[in-house]
Parts: sequence; C-alpha cells; structure tokens
Amino acid sequence: MENLPVPEIFIDKNGQWYADGVLMTRKDIVKLFASHLRKESDNQYYIVWQNQWYPVQVEDAPFFVQSVTEQDGQLMILLYDGREMPLPSGNMIIKNNIPYITLIWPGDTKLSHAAYNELGKKAIERKGQYYINYGGNEWPVIELR
Repeated sequence: MENLPVPEIFIDKNGQWYADGVLMTRKDIVKLFASHLRKESDNQYYIVWQNQWYPVQVEDAPFFVQSVTEQDGQLMILLYDGREMPLPSGNMIIKNNIPYITLIWPGDTKLSHAAYNELGKKAIERKGQYYINYGGNEWPVIELR
C-alpha cells in the first residue's frame, strides 16, 4: 500500500487550523487533532496519532479561547476546537497586550477579545495587583514586559 503525503498542518494566531493552506472546517477533526497535540520543545508541536508523529506549525499559541460563560457557579471556557471546560487555575499572562492562560503548557492558550472582556468584568485590584475573581476563586493577572 502506498503512503499518502502528510499534509502541512498550521494553527494561526486566532486558533484556526489549516491543512495544506486550507482552513479546516470540520470541528470534529480539529477537536481530534487538538486533543492529540503534543509539545516536544519550544514551538515544536506534533499530533501523535496511532504511533505516528505529525508536525504542526503554530503561529502564536496552539489553543484559543473563543468565549467564557458562567455555568453552575464556575467559569467555563469554549476552545476553538469545540472543547468546553472550566477555566483552569493559575495566572492570566498578558504579553504584548495579549492575554494567555495555561491549559497544558505555560501560556499555551490565547484568549479572544470577547473572552478577555468577559473575564475583565470580574477583575479586581488589590495593592496594585489585578485578579480575576469569581466564586471565591482568583486568577492573578501578570503582565510580562
């Protein structure tokens, strides 16, 4: 059986996935790929599937939060790949005026403007430090310079 060529996989700065330059519109496939994404070193990502490693180019961050909602007393994030989960604990990092959180690897998840604005409604300031405060939980906001 002949091996098919491996498509070039690319994730742009807005979390959109491309195969050979074509936007991937099947969310089920994007979700499958995203759930099998692995990081080997700085900016070297791979989809690991059935004992095969497929390289993925990432423009900014591999994951992208489209929206934030409140459900059953907790903040939930909706990722571009369709996964929904509670906002993970840890810092919100602001780098070059762009907000990131950590899902798996430090700073691996970029927040959309809408998601950041929603979280900003829950921001408090204490002694010069900002926090996202919700339901007794806090996420420090750290600005990297």
